[in-house]
Amino acid sequence: MPANTISTLLISALLLSSSIAFAQKSTQPADSREVIKRMTKELGLNESQRTQVETILNNEKKKVEAVFNEERMKLQSIQEETRSSLQSILTPEQMQKLDKKMQQGNSKNNATKK
Repeated sequence: MPANTISTLLISALLLSSSIAFAQKSTQPADSREVIKRMTKELGLNESQRTQVETILNNEKKKVEAVFNEERMKLQSIQEETRSSLQSILTPEQMQKLDKKMQQGNSKNNATKK
């Protein structure tokens, strides 16, 4: 596999894992309260329903976070395996160049989040 393709794949994997982390951070309790408030108003929920909806959404959030965490761990494992494989064939200079490209990709991705 050409080095450019490998570099692109690694950067893509890193961007994906960063996106997952960003998605998790954007699901904060304030967002949940806003969703419940909006549902209560738009659907005309009574207090009992509101409490039950809140419980259901909190349970969903926990399940989604667990899936994100599991997937992030899988991605990290793949990235580590790929990096190890690359280190066995690339020279130290080539690895430095690849690391630099990956850091640049992360910097660009982090800048777009802000």
